[in-house]
Amino acid sequence: MNIIVVDFHARWRAPVVIIGEEPSSNATILGPADALRYLRTCAVRSDRVYVRAVDLCQHALLNGVDPELSRPHFLAACANEGLEEP
Repeated sequence: MNIIVVDFHARWRAPVVIIGEEPSSNATILGPADALRYLRTCAVRSDRVYVRAVDLCQHALLNGVDPELSRPHFLAACANEGLEEP
């Protein structure tokens, strides 16, 4: 039997804060797991920037890459959607 270890607690050094149009749509993204949840609900799913961000976040959770490597790709996917940090 193979066991796949997933690090749902992987965190970035600095969180990403997304400020929405309504206070209830604000989000604090602490790491790759939060980023995946956010992207799946708020982003276009077919573009290369999105796919790369999802891929790196998944690899970070599987301990395949340093979680910090996924952060700039998440930011690029957000910028591509017109979502930016304050």
